[in-house]
Amino acid sequence: MTEKKKHSIKDDFTLLALLIIPVAVAVNFVGGQLASLLKLPFYLDTIGTIFGAMLCGPWVGAVIGLVTNLVTGIANPVNFAFIPVNVACGLVTGYLSRRNMFSTWWRWLIAMILMAATSIITAAPIIVLVYGGVTGGGTSIVTATLMATGTNIWLSVMGSDGIFTVIDRIISFFISYFVIKVVPERTVIKFGCGENFIKKK
Repeated sequence: MTEKKKHSIKDDFTLLALLIIPVAVAVNFVGGQLASLLKLPFYLDTIGTIFGAMLCGPWVGAVIGLVTNLVTGIANPVNFAFIPVNVACGLVTGYLSRRNMFSTWWRWLIAMILMAATSIITAAPIIVLVYGGVTGGGTSIVTATLMATGTNIWLSVMGSDGIFTVIDRIISFFISYFVIKVVPERTVIKFGCGENFIKKK
């Protein structure tokens, strides 16, 4: 019987992981700014978080999420309130990656549901209680339309945010997965969760 490998927070933060953090934050910043400028119904500000968490583990993902919203919050203060969302995204994605939940289609499906649900559950209270359902993002148009038809504010937020969050997470995952797959295996294996993306001989 093989002994189960124990992980510590310190183990996540290797030299390579520390180098990934600023790159991932930059990717999040560019994606978020693009989505904001074009008023897209997607956020695109968690691509770097998901990428870092998939490769390095939950704590690196959480740090990327935290730093991202601190940086983007300077340009758009709305993002400060959503720090818990990006941090939770990093933590959940990292734990799923560590559990090898991206290895088969049915595991991937469960992972996408969990990743989206985490974001929706953490974001909805902030959108409703802090911003009254409208944050100025692309999904706010859909939310406002639903509210105008008499739909409850919580249902409007959960409905619009839910649909586009699922799509956003799928897009972010596939971009991250594609990048990981084009990185040489000898490099990927050096990351905390890298072995889960190596083809078994």
